[in-house]
Amino acid sequence: MGTQALAATEDRIRKAIKHKAIVAIHGHVGLGKTFAVHTVLRRHAPHTTHRLQFRQAPNMSELRGALWRALELPGEPPQSADESGVRIKQTLEQSPDAVLLLDEVQWLSKTALEYIRDLWGDHARRAAVILVGSGNTRQKILSCPALHSRILDWYQFAPLTPAEVLATIPAYHPIWTGAEPDLILYTDDHAGHGSFRNWAKLTIHLTDALEENPDLALSQDLIRWAFSRLDSTTRLPAPR
Repeated sequence: MGTQALAATEDRIRKAIKHKAIVAIHGHVGLGKTFAVHTVLRRHAPHTTHRLQFRQAPNMSELRGALWRALELPGEPPQSADESGVRIKQTLEQSPDAVLLLDEVQWLSKTALEYIRDLWGDHARRAAVILVGSGNTRQKILSCPALHSRILDWYQFAPLTPAEVLATIPAYHPIWTGAEPDLILYTDDHAGHGSFRNWAKLTIHLTDALEENPDLALSQDLIRWAFSRLDSTTRLPAPR
């Protein structure tokens, strides 16, 4: 979807690629950070992006192994940290258009973040680096002054505003195309909260209900039923 956040993400990633810079993109879960970053990189660096995603705190051996595999280096990474690191740096130096995408950066330790800064280089920059994360990502980066001082640009994702919801959601899925604006805002106030992930879950429940019961129509009653399928802590009006 052509949101302000997507445009801002594209601007920062284009500059990161142009200058082989580091950029940080962060914000709460469910706002579309990763989707936006992948969308932009498919446009601007479809064949030169090396993606790393972390689901739990990796140790340094796991981090180097992930980089080794992302760069498609042959064989298993050497046991020696020095040898492995040299091979990874050499490969990046031989790939002038390389982009390193590190998702779920909140899982990385301070040591791992400092290693990424060293890997990126300084005067001889080896790759554009895109850091993406939620939770305490910003605080993690702030704890590494050498990395923080070298980040060219930041972008923090925020929930869609009511105006953005009205502009975006009708184009997001056919069931919302002809919906009354008040109904869309009611849905957002009570469960959407400007989060694409919340809207996606609601849309799935509503689409299934309408497909399975042809006599139903999109209404406030049906939307309230969809709310009942979500976790109760989601079904609260969120402050704007």
